[in-house]
Amino acid sequence: MKGSSFFVLAVILAAVDILVPYLWLADRSSFAASFLFWCFLTLAVIVGAWIHTRNWGKNP
Repeated sequence: MKGSSFFVLAVILAAVDILVPYLWLADRSSFAASFLFWCFLTLAVIVGAWIHTRNWGKNP
């Protein structure tokens, strides 16, 4: 992944990380909805990193 596309992905993930819990889930009286969203987002980032790096160090 090139540096500029990595930066764009990081900005998008940061925006989603802030906007979804504080704007779309703000009407929930419980913190559980935001926490569950952050757990799913963290899992998605970990899986994406694993997919991106699973062939690290292997010869093409």
